[in-house]
Amino acid sequence: MTDSPTHSTVALVLSKPTGAHNADPFYSQRVQVTLCVLQAKILTYYSYWDHPRQDFLHTDALLLRLAPISVIHVADSMPKNNTVVPKLLHWLESRQTEYSLVTTDDEAVAENIIQYHSSWSASSNALERLPAVLKDMLPEEQYLQVAGDTEVSGNSAVSKGLVFFLQAHGWWDETNVELETLQAGVLESHLYLDRTAAQAIHLWPPVGEGAAAHTGGLAHNNSIASLLSQPCLTPMAKRLLEMWLRQPLVNLEALMARQDAVEYWVHHSVALEAVRSEGLRLLKGQDLGKLAAALAEYGHGNEETASFRTKDALKTLYELYIISAQKLPLLLEQLMNECPDTLPPLLEDKVVTPLKEAVSALSKSVELATAVLDLDAAPRDFLVQASYQPELEDIARELKNVQNDLQACHDDMNDKWASITGNTGAVRLESDSESWQFRLPNTNDSKILQQQLPQVQIHRLLKNGVYFSTKRLRELAVQQQDLLAEYNRHQTQIAADALQVAATYQQVLQQASDATALLDVLCALANVAAYSPHGYCRPQLTDLEEGGGIELKAARHPCVELQENVEFIPNDVNLVLDKSNFLIVTGPNMGGKSTYIRALGAIVTMAQIGSFVPCSSAKINICHHILARVGAGDLQERGISTFMAEMLEASSILRIASKRSLIIIDELGRGTSTFDGYGLARAISEYLIDKIGCITVFATHFHELTALEESHAVVQNCHVTAHKARQGLTFLYQVKPGPCLESFGIQVAEMANVPAVVIEDAKRKAEELENFEYRPRKRNNGEIMHTHEDSAVGGEDCSAAMAFLNAFRRLPPALVSLENGMPSQQRYDAIVAQLGIAQVN
Repeated sequence: MTDSPTHSTVALVLSKPTGAHNADPFYSQRVQVTLCVLQAKILTYYSYWDHPRQDFLHTDALLLRLAPISVIHVADSMPKNNTVVPKLLHWLESRQTEYSLVTTDDEAVAENIIQYHSSWSASSNALERLPAVLKDMLPEEQYLQVAGDTEVSGNSAVSKGLVFFLQAHGWWDETNVELETLQAGVLESHLYLDRTAAQAIHLWPPVGEGAAAHTGGLAHNNSIASLLSQPCLTPMAKRLLEMWLRQPLVNLEALMARQDAVEYWVHHSVALEAVRSEGLRLLKGQDLGKLAAALAEYGHGNEETASFRTKDALKTLYELYIISAQKLPLLLEQLMNECPDTLPPLLEDKVVTPLKEAVSALSKSVELATAVLDLDAAPRDFLVQASYQPELEDIARELKNVQNDLQACHDDMNDKWASITGNTGAVRLESDSESWQFRLPNTNDSKILQQQLPQVQIHRLLKNGVYFSTKRLRELAVQQQDLLAEYNRHQTQIAADALQVAATYQQVLQQASDATALLDVLCALANVAAYSPHGYCRPQLTDLEEGGGIELKAARHPCVELQENVEFIPNDVNLVLDKSNFLIVTGPNMGGKSTYIRALGAIVTMAQIGSFVPCSSAKINICHHILARVGAGDLQERGISTFMAEMLEASSILRIASKRSLIIIDELGRGTSTFDGYGLARAISEYLIDKIGCITVFATHFHELTALEESHAVVQNCHVTAHKARQGLTFLYQVKPGPCLESFGIQVAEMANVPAVVIEDAKRKAEELENFEYRPRKRNNGEIMHTHEDSAVGGEDCSAAMAFLNAFRRLPPALVSLENGMPSQQRYDAIVAQLGIAQVN
């Protein structure tokens, strides 16, 4: 896929579903979405169902993947007075900055990118005309494939989406628009990663820190994107890497090809450093993708537009010359010198071969540039060389005479000033875009000028001196401006013709841009792996429906380990489908539970872009989704509470998840009562275990959940360790097998300097609750009186009752069930024996 920066113009068409599911309340609120996106010259359409109650999760994931940077057009073909479209528009407006490219240099890119087309509908005439419009845009072979596709014809949602996209894009009545491909997109073609999951694994910098992250600021290691893109030397490589992170692969063969290329550079570190420092660094800051896009624009231009931007056009031609004559040949030469051995297929086929072809083809553009451009004037000024046309030679001769006269006028003024003050060479001759002026660096000299040289005209008094001119200097400035205007009129048509020819190299230059971007990204990934202070490894990837898993040795969070004054404690992960795929993580607050489970998501994402990962060894079965429920926050702008936000995310997870998903849950059910929260957490856990069967890591303070290990073979418990002492709590950040039945919340509160009286009261209340000693109390004449329940059930009795209930809960379900066919007395005897209590006669 091209790295062109002109990508991602999106159009959305919403329509009401029809069919048998309308009776179901959930399905009746669904909307059918057709999303069309233009990337370079490839038009892709997606058609799917989405739901406002689930925050349009499919649209969210797609827009996060596509990162539109121009406009999102929204068409409403829903019934009047519907509530879906307003919700979508509000939701899009709240998210638009998150979809824009992190690496873009245009600050205005994410502003007001949403355009709403109210009550739009595709006319029958437009639907009938669509095939003819596409025929004019597509290559013949492509069109023949599209013509036989029933989804792109007739009254289908896709047809309506394509009509709307072309109309909104202004292409419906254009006759010179060319597309390379029209294709159907697939939601499952890449790793499904929605906004919540991306935030959970720190995929992108926090909002507002993107610029710092990509320019080496303080935030340069605060996200996976920042960490991996920092070594990228070219703008198109940063864009390509961002696209990889937005679209992680699920294809094993493609991933292994990337891994082979990264591994080659890791094992050839000397060559890696040479290619980066002496080859790619030549192109640092040079955006070949944007240059190719500029050439394409000039190729479609006319004489009038070329006249308006003659200097820009000649500058573009000069940049093409520098790249074609110097930078790309040197990069290819460096690459061939440092890598004489056989290269991995991805490097050979997608980097070296395209670069060789591009350098050879672009050599002819060098002849064009040298024939047209005045290379002696560039890069100070961009002109057609005078020898190209006799009229230009005459004007250039006159310009040279004016330049000589300007120098003579300057010398004369210096002589006069020296004769007055004795200070030689003090007068400077300076120009702006319209005129020439003299300048004396001392503003006090204005008085001397007025007294001794009354014929001069003083223009400005500034901190850096006094600006003035003479009548002769002004005449020469006007004469020079007239000659330059005449020169520009003559060179305009030459520049327009030259750029028409240069535009024929656009595809070749784009090919070079793609190859260079790929090389830069692969070298950047290798650079991160090779120079990590703690070492990265190549993950062993599998693509198994049964028996796959995630096994990590000495795993680390890629961003946290690089923070200052942090000595990261690595930990292992061992999750195998159908054996140990549900991991419950308990332990104290601040103990490292969140970092442990989020590191897992970060490592899987890195592995599925082809990167090495921060482990001593890793075996990863390719995941199709990363789904997350983390944090605790409300959505005030939509009137959604913390707990409702939790439940919406949980609902989305349960509806999307498959056996090939990775689910990360960092606390669930804490926003409501303990009993409701625990009940929901347990029910959701059992649904994931019994119905989905995917790899899940669940960090929780509901210690009762750890009992799932006894009733479900795939559940395993682990905990983060801490050392409890009289002086406080020391976090060890090590993950050990088994549950932790303490949260150490009060100890953490002590570390936060909560007042001692509050801490003591908290300890007392906690002890009462743990022993079931607390009961409601009634006041009588100001005195606190125990209720009947208090006197009837003491703390000791409650502890015994709780122990009995816990033992009863652990009984085998088959023994307790009334449907097991066991006689009542026999069942009673077995239960009593299991509990180890005396029979009641």
